[in-house]
Amino acid sequence: MIRSRVSGELRHISNSSRPTILVLLWLVCSSNLAPPQARPGLQSTPASALSKTEFEIIEGVFHDGLGTYAEVCLANELIAMAHLKQPPFDLSRSKAKMLDAIGRLPASHASRSVFQKEISNIETATRQGAVEILNQIKPASMTRVRHTAKEYADAKAGDLRLELTGRADMPISVKTDKSGKVAVSEGQTPDIGAKWAERYFQVTPEDLDRMIAETGFASMIELKSHYLNVARLVALVLIQKLKLTEAQPTDFSKARVGDLEAAKYLFRRLRHFKHGNDNSRVIIFDRATGQVKWESLLDEIDIERLTVARISFLPSRPRGHPIASEFGIKIDGRTVVSFQIKHKRGRSRGTARQYEFSDITTRLRI
Repeated sequence: MIRSRVSGELRHISNSSRPTILVLLWLVCSSNLAPPQARPGLQSTPASALSKTEFEIIEGVFHDGLGTYAEVCLANELIAMAHLKQPPFDLSRSKAKMLDAIGRLPASHASRSVFQKEISNIETATRQGAVEILNQIKPASMTRVRHTAKEYADAKAGDLRLELTGRADMPISVKTDKSGKVAVSEGQTPDIGAKWAERYFQVTPEDLDRMIAETGFASMIELKSHYLNVARLVALVLIQKLKLTEAQPTDFSKARVGDLEAAKYLFRRLRHFKHGNDNSRVIIFDRATGQVKWESLLDEIDIERLTVARISFLPSRPRGHPIASEFGIKIDGRTVVSFQIKHKRGRSRGTARQYEFSDITTRLRI
C-alpha cells in the first residue's frame, strides 16, 4: 500500500543505485608558505586535465588542513601575546597537509594562488582574533591554552579551551568561513533522526517512522539509498512540524508558518548548537578577506518577538530533479539557516554508490 502512493519520480529514485619566543612564533605563524613543487607527472599537466572529482578531493584535504592550521595558529598567537611559559603547538602537520594538497595541483592551476592567499588571510585573522579574545577575558588573565578539537563528544563545539584565573575556562570554537555560512556543532551528520529531526523539530522516533512511510519507504536504510529521498523527508518535516500553509515539497515560495512556537524552538536550538553543549565562544575567520567575525545573522534576531509575517522560506524549487536538495528559512527577507542534503562525493563519484545519502548539513548565515 505504501508503494502505491509513491510518485513515479520518487519511485525511480528509490530503485536507483543507492565523509617561547614571540618573534620566533611570529615567524612560524605569519611567514608566507612557499609554493611547493608539484608532484612528478602533474607539474606540466594543464589545469583543465584535473577532473572535478580529483579537485574536490584535493580541495577537501587542503581545507581540512587549513581548519586545523587556524586553530593551532590562534592558540600559538594567544600563547605568545599572553607571554605564557607554555610551548607553542606544532604547526608542521597541518602545514604539510596543505602543502601536499597544493603540490597535487597542476602548476598552472588557479587554485594554487587561491589556496596560498587563504593561508595568508588565516594568519592575519588569527593575529587579530587573539587580540580580541584577550581583550574579552580582561581583567582575568590566561594561564594555559588547550587544543581540544578532538574532544567533540556530546556536541561540544570548542576547538580550544582557555584556562583563566578567577573565572571558568573559556572554550573557543574556531570556524573558517565558507561562502558566508558556518555549520553548527554536529551540523554535518548522517543521523537524520536524533541529530536533526528530533534536535530541531521535536520529531519523535515514532513520528520519523510515520514520515518515512508517508514518503513511500519501508525503512531508513531504504530511504538513504538516494539522497533525494531524504530531501523529500526533510521537506515533509518542515511542512508538518512548522505546520506550513501554502507549501508543497517542491515549492516553498508561498509557505507561511502555522506554528510560531515551533519556529521559535527551532531558532533557539540553532543558536544553542552554534555554541555547542559546552557554550563555546564562536570566532569566525574569513578565508577570502582575513576578517574576524563573531556573530551569525540569527544572533541579531530577538527570537521571542518574532512574528509569522517575518518568516519566509527559500522557494526550494527543484532544478532538473523531482525535488530540491537544499532548504532555507528567512527572517526579514534574509536567509538565516539552510539545510543541505548531500550525496556521497569524492571517490564515490561515478560509482554505483554516488547518489547514496551522505549527510545533512545545517549552516547559519553570517
